[in-house]
Amino acid sequence: MIFLDLELKDSPGELLKALEPISSAKGNIISVIHMREERTEDGRLPVKVVIDKIDDDELSSIIKKLESIDVIVAKINEKRRKLDLDVVLIGHVVDTDVRDTIDRINEIGLVLDLDLSMPSPNVESSARMRIIVDIEKIDELYEEFDTISKEKDLLFVKSC
Repeated sequence: MIFLDLELKDSPGELLKALEPISSAKGNIISVIHMREERTEDGRLPVKVVIDKIDDDELSSIIKKLESIDVIVAKINEKRRKLDLDVVLIGHVVDTDVRDTIDRINEIGLVLDLDLSMPSPNVESSARMRIIVDIEKIDELYEEFDTISKEKDLLFVKSC
């Protein structure tokens, strides 16, 4: 059996939309546990799906389809695939083109949330970013943080 931990948007039809790629790949769905009362930080709903064992290529195809429809595959068989990071940027965040910074991070992971504090245009600002990234890409993301930090004179403070 394969155990998938998914995170869905809280909108009508999202559960059905998430199950369709599994069904279309002839995956036999054994169990679905929809946990409406347990939301993630960004308001998504956790769903546990158990399917019969399928080969790795079929599983990879299902995961790609799920992610293409904005379903987060957080775990497979209890192995964490995604890391949810909170990062604080300190410096002239806006003046150094915050859009470029977000775009560069989004090439590796995905910025889900941004909170900006800018006391005055002449004073350094700070921003909190919530980023989701594949576990395998965490070192690449940290390298990009270092590159951006040097180019834009920003300080990145990463959560553990």
